[in-house]
Amino acid sequence: MVFLTTLFALPTVFAISLLRSDTISKNFTGIGKNYKLLSFLALSLLLNNFFYFAAFNRTSIAISVFTHYTAPLFVALLTPFMLAERFDRRLVFPLLIATSGLAAILAPEWHTSIGHADLIGAFCGIASGLAYAFTLIYAKRLTVELKPLALVFGQSLFISLFLLPFVISTNFSNLSLSTWVCLAVIGVTHCTLAPLLYISGLKHIKAQHAAVIGYLEPLAAVILGLFLTHESPSLFIWLGGAAILLSGAIITRLRTRT
Repeated sequence: MVFLTTLFALPTVFAISLLRSDTISKNFTGIGKNYKLLSFLALSLLLNNFFYFAAFNRTSIAISVFTHYTAPLFVALLTPFMLAERFDRRLVFPLLIATSGLAAILAPEWHTSIGHADLIGAFCGIASGLAYAFTLIYAKRLTVELKPLALVFGQSLFISLFLLPFVISTNFSNLSLSTWVCLAVIGVTHCTLAPLLYISGLKHIKAQHAAVIGYLEPLAAVILGLFLTHESPSLFIWLGGAAILLSGAIITRLRTRT
């Protein structure tokens, strides 16, 4: 699924570049020069997906998501060395608020006793958080050298190349038309438009700030569940969502003051 959706992203990025006033070569300048960082970015994305789904396969959603969102901690620890960003001590308070909010959202499903499978799942979740931290850091470094279109095209190209040996013998002829349509939609939205928006924003803020704002993702999942699957969030979930929104507002104010 990752391979096919990423393949759909490549022509989509190319089509978007045709709609821009700049020349195609100008939109994709620097991909060859930064191939090492792009390959590291693609590998980090793949490891993030692998360990995240491995966590879901071994433990509860709550443990998987909560351990995955150790990513902001890893970002805060790694950016002073990999991006030369000074650790922003003002982030400690909103990070605690966001973590508390996430814990409140996940509290109803949290296991009181962690078994062997849950422990392995938790370690997989932490590994996915670490891989996501590297993804964010590499993307932040590349925003200095590449335009968002070039960055998304480059990461999609390397992801496709990395996955090609694993799918070369796969028979895709049995996929239905509706499946191909779904893959195409995911390729356009999740693999193209979402990273373009993310990278465009990342270009203007610190990686540490972007990592904490990422706590909006589980909140978005709860809201989507409300409309798409008609779930009824508990009071704890709404309180957790409010805490996450508050942390995002604090981070935004920190940005305006710098």
